[in-house]
Amino acid sequence: MSSEVVIFGGGATGTATFRDLAMRGFSVALIEKRTIASGTTSASHQNLVGGLRYVIKDPVVAQECAEENRIISVIAPDVVGDLQNYFVGFSSEYTESALHAAKRLNIQANEVDINDVLSEIPSLNRDLDLAVETTDKNINAQRFCWLNCLSAKRNGGELFEGTEVHRITKTAEGFTIVTNHRVLQTKYIINATGPWINDLASKLNTTIPVTYSQGTIIVQKALSPRGIQHLRYPSDADAYIVHDGHGWLGTTSTTINTPDEAKPEPWADTYLKDEFSHILPRVKQQHTLRTFTGIRVLPITRRRRGEASFENGRQKSRDFKVVEEPDSVFHIIGGKLTTARLMAEKISDSICSKALRSTRCRTAREPLTPD
Repeated sequence: MSSEVVIFGGGATGTATFRDLAMRGFSVALIEKRTIASGTTSASHQNLVGGLRYVIKDPVVAQECAEENRIISVIAPDVVGDLQNYFVGFSSEYTESALHAAKRLNIQANEVDINDVLSEIPSLNRDLDLAVETTDKNINAQRFCWLNCLSAKRNGGELFEGTEVHRITKTAEGFTIVTNHRVLQTKYIINATGPWINDLASKLNTTIPVTYSQGTIIVQKALSPRGIQHLRYPSDADAYIVHDGHGWLGTTSTTINTPDEAKPEPWADTYLKDEFSHILPRVKQQHTLRTFTGIRVLPITRRRRGEASFENGRQKSRDFKVVEEPDSVFHIIGGKLTTARLMAEKISDSICSKALRSTRCRTAREPLTPD
């Protein structure tokens, strides 16, 4: 079979790109080794970020998140939660700077009376000085991915789950892809496999320099009706995101050599509870119901061939990058779940430019619904 574009990776970015290209009129196939949204997308906080967290560290990312939060809330309201997160903290030079930056960047950060918040969430530390309501909300990441796939299939896209790549060969017309089920011909390849980026890149005799940073989240019975985040410079254990009566507390940031090394750190449970107890003291006594780990794959500027990178993942930008290597193969690195649609738009623009097509993106305005 033949498709103009073959996408590898069925997470948020891969499925959003699947939708975007199909809506632009490309013949496109999506290949997922397991099932849709079974990787990093599901192993995240599943928080639709509003931008306040990054106003000092990463203002470009903050603005991207704020705009994508608005777009996803409009086009896919049934995958987005109703309750907005509070950012709470202690008055400091940082909190003052962050609130000024949010105003300058036009990012919602509405200060609310801390006493009202303490009445709503009695478990909070009574010594907290300030509370801010943001547009951060839950997102059902799995449903978001499936709606992207349904939209793509309605526009002619083909989806193949449970499909592993055996080899990829360059041809005069493009590429021949041999999988465990079928052989595909394509002109363009998109690598949206996240942490497994170099598993696919190696089949094309290349390596993409990246840092692998794992983040552990613990789950307990919720002590708050809505998500709470610590208003401070981004660090570990800043977010307590509430899903269906359960508080998801995280994350850590531990650099690892390969995705295969990812597993919850033995110290993570105690560490995360200790850190967040400054905001919600009772987390230390609350029983942990489960623990899971996701992997951030972050671009690095340079690295010797074969040398592992141990850059501090917490200090790296959460912006994304598109790399074309080799010709007509596009790898997408970094980004946030919140910016998946934007990442898809940019990589689809790259395909259009390569294919000399001028079709514009429609995903920011057309509803993402099951009908």
